[in-house]
Amino acid sequence: MADSNASGERLQALRERLDEPIEKATELTRKTLAWFPIRVWRHFLQHNGFLLAAGISYQSLFAIFGVIYLSFALAGLWLGGSTESVQALIDLINRYIPQIISENGLVKPEQVEAVAAGSTGLLTVTGIVAAVVVIWTAIGFITYARRAVRDTFGLPFDRRSYVLLKARDFLAAVMFGVALIVGAGLGLVATGAIELIFLLLGWDSQSIWVRVLSRVLAFVVAFWVNTSALAAMFRFLTGASLSWRRIWSGSLLGGGAMVALQIAAGFLFVYSPTNPLLATFAIFIGFLLWFRLNGIVILVAAAWIAVGAEDRGLSLLSEDERVAAEHAALVTAAQVRLRDAEQELHGAPWYAHWWAAREVNRLRDDLAEAEASAPPRASSTFLD
Repeated sequence: MADSNASGERLQALRERLDEPIEKATELTRKTLAWFPIRVWRHFLQHNGFLLAAGISYQSLFAIFGVIYLSFALAGLWLGGSTESVQALIDLINRYIPQIISENGLVKPEQVEAVAAGSTGLLTVTGIVAAVVVIWTAIGFITYARRAVRDTFGLPFDRRSYVLLKARDFLAAVMFGVALIVGAGLGLVATGAIELIFLLLGWDSQSIWVRVLSRVLAFVVAFWVNTSALAAMFRFLTGASLSWRRIWSGSLLGGGAMVALQIAAGFLFVYSPTNPLLATFAIFIGFLLWFRLNGIVILVAAAWIAVGAEDRGLSLLSEDERVAAEHAALVTAAQVRLRDAEQELHGAPWYAHWWAAREVNRLRDDLAEAEASAPPRASSTFLD
């Protein structure tokens, strides 16, 4: 008996000694989970962020091959495939996707030179079909990115016109391409301005400071392009009800992270294994991983916006989606009331049967009225 009491006292003392550390650990966990970046990451995970990012990476990898082919084919058709124009286009693409066109990259310079030299084939039936497939692949990337962001926002299936959505995705792809070209042009102008300033001051325009400032300006331009593209996607393509004020925080975060990935890729993709078979595999996997990380950045930026809007009690639904959701809730409530009334009718005694049946009929009329008052739905031409 004494041994039992002693054992109980030791257990009680142990519990008392552990209570405070456990309480502190619980409080620390609670505070950590309440931290905004942690809640953003959990929101990303809860909405299948890694799965959606993988889909974006596959779509982007397929799209970039098509865009490279079409870009050099058009350059060859328009500019005659001159060496200077081809090299300028290579530099433009490598500015945003480091070393993708290089001896160690996914695409070799001689391959794109061959595409530019044989660009007259773009005017044939086969070339036109290839161009259509390339454009459709690029649109597919925008479409998948838009749907992935909507899923991260927690929005329902987009029931706007299929043709309208594809047209918007095509317009977005074109505008994004124009933004890349304008950004590259601004980078070249800024570099030229720096060299001119150095010449006017009598300094060496080929010094390392010119190269450093040029790279910094290139990253600033890339940051501006990335941020603007993300903001446009979040504001216009997704169909969400968001103000610019709520969008810029996530867009700036995503734009900065994408620039960081570009800088990291510029260092990593310089290395290539000596084994040719291993080199091809490593380069392909490296670029696939890079695109996947960019997809994660896009969706984490979307989660940042979604959690911020939730904290402020803001709805991401558009006006049409909000009205449809409210109507669906009214119909569901009417169905629940009718179900409960029918159950009461089945269990009602004989003297209450007439009143229960009357209530069921009234609720059926209410349900029919609620279903008949459905707001007009934005139907799809191909998907209903």
